[in-house]
Amino acid sequence: MSTTKNVSSELRDIEKEIDNYYKSNPLIKLPFATAAWSLLACAEDDTLKAQVGRDSIQHTAIIADNLVNDLKAPMCWLYRACKPIGQVPYAYDNKVYQASKDLFKLGGEYRWFVLAYTLAGCRQFGLELHGSTIEPTADFFTGIEYEAYDRLIKSHKSDDVLSSVNFDNFPIDAIKHSLKIKVDRFSYKLNPKIVSDTKKAIIRPIYDNIFSLPSKWSFSRYTLGDFREVFEVISAIAYIHSRARHVAIEIGCNGLGYLDSIYLPNHGELLRRVVRYSRVSAAKVRSIFDDLTYGGNIKHPDPALQPLIKLNSEHYAIMPQLWLSLSPERNLTVLLNRFQDEQRIYLELINQKEVLMRQRIITDLSSKNFEHVYGKVPKLPDIDLGDIDLAIINHSEKTCLLLELKWFIEPAEAREILDRSKEIKKGICQILKLKQAFAENYKPLLEKLNIDSSYRLEGVVVSENWIGYTEVQSPKVPVIRANHLIAKLKATDSLQSTMEWLKDRRYLPKEGEHFKIHRFTSRIGKWSLKWYGITPLIKDAFSPL
Repeated sequence: MSTTKNVSSELRDIEKEIDNYYKSNPLIKLPFATAAWSLLACAEDDTLKAQVGRDSIQHTAIIADNLVNDLKAPMCWLYRACKPIGQVPYAYDNKVYQASKDLFKLGGEYRWFVLAYTLAGCRQFGLELHGSTIEPTADFFTGIEYEAYDRLIKSHKSDDVLSSVNFDNFPIDAIKHSLKIKVDRFSYKLNPKIVSDTKKAIIRPIYDNIFSLPSKWSFSRYTLGDFREVFEVISAIAYIHSRARHVAIEIGCNGLGYLDSIYLPNHGELLRRVVRYSRVSAAKVRSIFDDLTYGGNIKHPDPALQPLIKLNSEHYAIMPQLWLSLSPERNLTVLLNRFQDEQRIYLELINQKEVLMRQRIITDLSSKNFEHVYGKVPKLPDIDLGDIDLAIINHSEKTCLLLELKWFIEPAEAREILDRSKEIKKGICQILKLKQAFAENYKPLLEKLNIDSSYRLEGVVVSENWIGYTEVQSPKVPVIRANHLIAKLKATDSLQSTMEWLKDRRYLPKEGEHFKIHRFTSRIGKWSLKWYGITPLIKDAFSPL
């Protein structure tokens, strides 16, 4: 974990104890292949059971998030502590299963302690100790609707994704035809047609919504399009494996098919299949495998970024529920930013992202009677306002809405939240600077916008994927997701009404109506943490207009 100035020396000592608590788990003493397979199989089981009876978009998204977040620390502990040897245990061991379950649960508890320690200070609170209980020094739930917004708005994307998929098109008969069950084991045959049909019917429609950057973007060894092709193939195989397990369970495979819950190809087999099914060259597939292999080339490994787990010299482990819970494009950009050579290339491409964002907004609003202006504001010797990312103007209403566009990598952990918060603040400051210039009748700005001082001018920070917590918000400048603002503007011809909607923050969820704060206590050893979660009160997508 990471300490801050608002954490006492006593709490820092406790932090060290919490950081090392995992070392008492018996799984740490096993070889990596044995321990990692056991953890992954247990987590797969846990996720499978959590999905039973959970058919709402909101809960499905929470289950996926929990899996990805809760698996991070336990996998890292095993990777660092276990000897890099061992074999896959093809037999059930109750003690090992319990140790895996305990370690996976510990990972879920541990992430809340990491979040609390890391965010203390930046969210205007510290941590204090009451006996054996750690808790925030102040009630920081004021403004929680901003955090809830980002949590709930994900469902809108999930709804778009799921609505594009016809799960009845999955080639289930082909799986049933080749499926073989022997007591508590199951097997089936993969072939190009099954993988191709699954890609077309299930995986590709999902990834059409998830991938938004140009496929021709080229990194040092492969393009984004190459990466997507490879990821689609492995995800299709993961989906097939998961469905085969479900069918095996229905037929009567003992132990819920636990021993075959993880797909375990050998290195050569997986390479040949992916090259054949993706039609990406072997050299590029190897490079993508190198980047996706857990622990490869990065200091702090994360299964969300590198879900291809190399157990030993023989086998990879592909955990179906992990692969099917990821945001591959987002995760690739995070991963490439950790490689020095790739980071330089990515930084050269990043400026194109806001250009793409602007073009998409203009295209989506092309049917509206709006004028769009963007570019550099002419500067005077003592004043430089920089660029206007995008201005939307309705001359009939004499209104102008300035948009400061932000497209950064969506934060997924506490340190990333701190970095992205700075970006949101910068956007707010730019809007305030432009509004001040307008209030002072700065002629180069008025001329650039083709308006006069009688117009109403407001500003908004428009983020592709995250609006930030309450501490970064300004009463004068709202922050909203891009797709949400586009939907609102498309639903009305009045820019004036959209300005009022933004000003009143009517795009935000309401506590008690859309969500509730779930206060809970997380425990590691003798230490407890009073923390919170956001529980949806709605089942469907959230996108109020």
